[in-house]
Amino acid sequence: MPPPQDGNEYLPFADLVKLGKVDDRTFQSVAMPFAPGGPVGQGRAYGGHVYMQAAWAACQTVAEGFLLHNVTGSFLLPGSVTTKFTYRVYVIRDGRSYATRIVNVTQAQGKGFCFTCTCSFKRPEDSPLDVQEKVDLWSKYEDVLNGKKPDDIQECPGMDVPWYWRRRRETGLNDAFPGLTARKVDMQLYNKSRHPLDRRQLILYRTLGDLPDDPNMHLCAHLYASDRNSLFIVANHLDIGDVWTQMGSLVHSVTFHSGMDELWFRPTSDTQSPLDDPDGRWYCKEDWTDRVANGRALFSSKVWSSSGRHVATVSQDGMIRVTKRSTASPEEEQIIKGRETMWPPREKL
Repeated sequence: MPPPQDGNEYLPFADLVKLGKVDDRTFQSVAMPFAPGGPVGQGRAYGGHVYMQAAWAACQTVAEGFLLHNVTGSFLLPGSVTTKFTYRVYVIRDGRSYATRIVNVTQAQGKGFCFTCTCSFKRPEDSPLDVQEKVDLWSKYEDVLNGKKPDDIQECPGMDVPWYWRRRRETGLNDAFPGLTARKVDMQLYNKSRHPLDRRQLILYRTLGDLPDDPNMHLCAHLYASDRNSLFIVANHLDIGDVWTQMGSLVHSVTFHSGMDELWFRPTSDTQSPLDDPDGRWYCKEDWTDRVANGRALFSSKVWSSSGRHVATVSQDGMIRVTKRSTASPEEEQIIKGRETMWPPREKL
């Protein structure tokens, strides 16, 4: 299948992740990246695209048996949706249990790096020590899930902001997202009586198309999902989804905790959870924020498997500005204070 000319088209993840090989340490993107909002958006590439492809490029340089366990990346320049990404991989260390790579990414010549990341790999190991919080998502979020299955839940909006929601209701249009199908749970019943720091967003996702039995490709699909609507969710929880002036990812980190038995997107005949599906296992991102200051916001997420395992943690430091000036005007301050007065009380701030 030839790659689409527009990144806002449904495309199997196995085709989206593909890279062209320039040399043993240099690779180029093939498929075009998703652009949130398409023609009515900001004209920038979805950050999860360069993030997961940089990790996939690093995967091409490690020995068999080494699996991604942490990727931490810094977004340096907005990604273009019309220019290929070039990934240059640097071998930092190859040990017996761990390996490390740095990937620097460029687009237009002379513009410098647009993204850089450190990828840490490890060999699988068994440990008798395995501890996590016990969570049953369908019980914890019974008010909003209420027996629903992923197919009962609406697809994520291309841009998760109020004006895009209105446009979608009026026209029925929504940007197609390549690589994954992602469903946004309507959290209004859960969030309406809660302070922004206690609000949550659930996003259910799985890959489009089958994946080969390459564990690192499956892990890269989780990396790709980790950035889905991240800072938009923070803005919505703070009730500033219609007043922010600038937004962008700065540093994004994902750590995998579980073995591959909990991270495959393979079809499953299990029926213990609504996330089990014979067409491919679903996963759930549980998203929130607990710190916003200095023009920045912290986005946090736990990824849950169908068996209730906490398989990955996502942390993103992002830019969210509510003024176009170095100091907010009295009018801008009044708008923000007005939003804050509508928040439900919280015992501890």
